[in-house]
Amino acid sequence: MAQVLALGDCNMSGDVKFKNNSYPERFSGCIGKSVKNAGYTMSTTREMQYLFKDHYTKECEIVLIQYGLVDSWKTFKYAPYVLYYPDNPLRKIFRKIVKKYKKIAKALKLNDLLGTQNVVGIEEYKKNIEQIISTVSKKTVILIDTVPNHQLFRNDEIVKYNDVLDKLSKQYNYCYKLDIYNEFLENMDKYYLDETHINDEGYEVITQKLVSLYQSIEESS
Repeated sequence: MAQVLALGDCNMSGDVKFKNNSYPERFSGCIGKSVKNAGYTMSTTREMQYLFKDHYTKECEIVLIQYGLVDSWKTFKYAPYVLYYPDNPLRKIFRKIVKKYKKIAKALKLNDLLGTQNVVGIEEYKKNIEQIISTVSKKTVILIDTVPNHQLFRNDEIVKYNDVLDKLSKQYNYCYKLDIYNEFLENMDKYYLDETHINDEGYEVITQKLVSLYQSIEESS
């Protein structure tokens, strides 16, 4: 059973070329622990609840959480949300319908007329993550910044969601925050495969920062 559980989106799971070699695997290898990388593409803190239930065991010692990329995305206010996990054929069909619906809404300028909202509102985002923190009481929880996006208009929202992680890390004495946003902002040309996904160098940066943070946690405990 895994001693480290990693919950997050596509940058947690890693691009296909980083399968089983994303930063959770690298970090766990550095500290000599087993890992379950439950990162899931397109997932939000809503999917996180199900991924946690499916993969958390009493052997788990460390929980890594990195969500915000999809949660913070602004979309048509009246578009329904269809879970990506757990998935099934019906949900896949519904997601295609919703995608077309949102395309039509945008073409008709309904986004401007009726408004947009975050995929997962910031209060729900906070509540979802806090639920996991409370459930794993006394385990080590590390909340990880969502990195900035090359679509710069997205970054104001990402910063707001990262701020929630800051606040949560100060509320629980077994919860810590890994600050990587500014490091990635200063190295937008070095740490990315594309406008969103992290490359090998970026994963090494996160890994070493995680190892350093974990060592400081261990020394102070």
